[in-house]
Amino acid sequence: MQKRFNNEVLGREFSVPAHSDLDAYLEEATRKGLVPHEYTGTHWRQGATCEDLRAFSWTEYRDCMYYYQYYGHYYVIVEP
Repeated sequence: MQKRFNNEVLGREFSVPAHSDLDAYLEEATRKGLVPHEYTGTHWRQGATCEDLRAFSWTEYRDCMYYYQYYGHYYVIVEP
């Protein structure tokens, strides 16, 4: 089973979105006046940067970059 899983994973195309994709997203979101959402994932830690999220998820990284561009600061996590 592990061997089959490895073959499936290795057989998939590996694609990292280009920086131009991020720029296009930021420009489009700004043009549309979209308001970024607060962070809802599980990878954010106080003192982190958007680059720290890139290892976990392109979407989280992209959204973090837009949040930072929009508000001028990173996510703020309020402890309960």
